[in-house]
Amino acid sequence: MKKIEFIEELENRILPFWLNLIDKENGGFYGVVDYNLKIHTDAHKGGVLGARNLWTFSAAYQYKKNPAYLEAAHHAYDFLKNKLLDPVNGGMYWLVDYQGNPVNSTKHVYAQSFALYGLSEYYKVSKEESVLALAKDLYELIEEKCYSDEFGGYLEEFHADWTKKENVLLNEGADASFTTNSHLHIIEAYTNLYSVWPDKSLLSRINHLLDIFQSKIFDDKNHYCQTAFNQNWHPTKDTFSFGHDIETSWLLTETLEVTHLDRPDILEINQLMALQVSREGLAEDGAVMDCKKNGVIHPTRVWWGQAEAVIGFHNAYTLTEVPNYLTYSENAWNYIKQYILDDREGGEWYARIDEEGEVISSLHDDKFQSPGDIVDSWKCPYHNARMCLEMIKRLEN
Repeated sequence: MKKIEFIEELENRILPFWLNLIDKENGGFYGVVDYNLKIHTDAHKGGVLGARNLWTFSAAYQYKKNPAYLEAAHHAYDFLKNKLLDPVNGGMYWLVDYQGNPVNSTKHVYAQSFALYGLSEYYKVSKEESVLALAKDLYELIEEKCYSDEFGGYLEEFHADWTKKENVLLNEGADASFTTNSHLHIIEAYTNLYSVWPDKSLLSRINHLLDIFQSKIFDDKNHYCQTAFNQNWHPTKDTFSFGHDIETSWLLTETLEVTHLDRPDILEINQLMALQVSREGLAEDGAVMDCKKNGVIHPTRVWWGQAEAVIGFHNAYTLTEVPNYLTYSENAWNYIKQYILDDREGGEWYARIDEEGEVISSLHDDKFQSPGDIVDSWKCPYHNARMCLEMIKRLEN
């Protein structure tokens, strides 16, 4: 792999695509681009997408001081602050319409985490104390409203006024009180906040989240993360998500690097997760498959999983110096170049590919009807732009 490839992908395809989606009239970024690359200017705008756009252009501006990236970050921040954040009850809405009016006012800890992730990254480029203050307030809100002292984890889904409701938005089952997905992105956001605000109480919460991963989420028998749990931390489903585990393996490594916490137990499980994904989750074509559910492999290649595999296996090589991991990282990148990149004029990345290399729309069902959107509330620039930024940095040496 060569650094120049990731520079060109970031600067010539990914970021120009998203710059073209800035909604100058109503704020934020357009919420849907369909498979035919038609921009739906009146589509709803997801809170998670808005927060990820804020993180992406803030991070991009730090990499390269392109004024267009900074302007996009300012634009994303204005929409998040003035439209996505609830001025009465606090926290970020799940979904607003194209003008910024709440459509689904649910407060999900997953969305709050990405708002915090984006705000802390934006503070690095804006240097505005009001931005850091907003990030701190959101952190305190997550701790106050979402953390359960009784059950030792972060509860997930709430009504607009922060009263508890069933956890359905992440599609892990209504009986899931806790999910690995949300806890991963909480620690990701807390780590980023700590990088600009090295507060002792925040460090303590990060260390506690590492304890949760080590003692509750990571399955030390099977060497992967269970995905969903009831309030007593008993798994509610049998799913091994290959993309999430390889992502977790490098994000928790990053947490240790940023915080300087001495956690050899976490380094060990990071290595075990990467090894287990390499054993069970890799296809012959080099892609990372979607998951193993109830013992059955689902071979769909999801765009974000490939991006995380490029970083995660490179990180595994850094931890172990096992050469195979470099091969796995390069194979994932080669798969992206061959199947995921959308070379149509004005295209970006396809969302999902089947084992035959054809574009599909369903994560778990081969009986698809139509290809997936190029942009929606989940399909965003966070995974692929971050892959490029991470690999540019890692390939310096």
